[in-house]
Amino acid sequence: MSVRPAYDAATPTRRALFAVGLSIAVAAYVVLLGRRNPDFVSDFDQVWAGARALWHGKDPYLVVGPGREFAWKWPLYYPLPALVAVSPLGLLPVTAARAVFAGATAGALAWGATRDGWQRLPIFISVSFLVTVELAQWSALYAAAFFLPALGVFGIAKPNFGGALAVSSSRQSTLIAIALGALVLALASYIVQPTWYGAWLQNVREAPHFKAPVLRPLGFLLLLAAVRWRRPEARWLMALSIIPQPPSFYDQLLLVVVCLSFRESLVFATSTAVLFFYVGFNTPQPDYLSWGRLVGNATVWICYFPALIMVLRRPNEGTSPLVAWLDTLSMRIRRASGRQAAGHADR
Repeated sequence: MSVRPAYDAATPTRRALFAVGLSIAVAAYVVLLGRRNPDFVSDFDQVWAGARALWHGKDPYLVVGPGREFAWKWPLYYPLPALVAVSPLGLLPVTAARAVFAGATAGALAWGATRDGWQRLPIFISVSFLVTVELAQWSALYAAAFFLPALGVFGIAKPNFGGALAVSSSRQSTLIAIALGALVLALASYIVQPTWYGAWLQNVREAPHFKAPVLRPLGFLLLLAAVRWRRPEARWLMALSIIPQPPSFYDQLLLVVVCLSFRESLVFATSTAVLFFYVGFNTPQPDYLSWGRLVGNATVWICYFPALIMVLRRPNEGTSPLVAWLDTLSMRIRRASGRQAAGHADR
């Protein structure tokens, strides 16, 4: 049985979808292009610097980081396929590159999230969406990829979220896109810089602020999403809960996948605002790790738990390549157990 959103509004026309997507993309573009503060930096800047380093034949893992040519607070945590994927933007000035990336990904999310109705419109007033646009983060791209299978080609750019996309996919086309994207981008990366994997893996292993939501206080409750494992949004939530993530206000945008009605979308938008003000009222913290602990713990309680409740209120139904494979495996195990039991009875 297919999973349908709990909303009975008329499906938007292609013209309406294009209008919404274009308007949000343009708004994102204008907001970022209009940032004239020379001290402002976005999270995309490190990716832009790494992509620019590739064009100049340099090792991005030696260019980006504390005290390096492109001074950044952290080492470069992105795998080389991410830099290869956005390498054309490395040819643009950083301000334009931010705007193009944020505008394109925000527009893709608007297109994908409204394909089956207008019920998810409140997500575009959420703090997470606004922060994602402002910092030109990747969260909008991966949320959009849940709705638009072709965007699965970027799964390897952030393997943690790409894995969540693969596990939750309800379409074979998404898995094909993820596999093709991984093959092409990984091959191109090894051609450009054969030693990139070791440098990237070392940086990631030394990241002190990455922690899975399930390891936060009471985070183990998120594993209850497994009781709705047939639903793609339940598998998505469960995958996100076990993926190490940095503390932020933007990765919560990935939870929009769980919203199937206007009310749920409004709850999501409200939860991101509550999180933002809760952290604000409890800031400053002694250090970054303390701040990260505050944000990470509050994210689980304020944003993830409402999403979990949404999932648990739905029936455990749905189909996907993974579900079909598990059903087949379960059937074979039952048949084998039945034959074994019959054999023992005959004896």
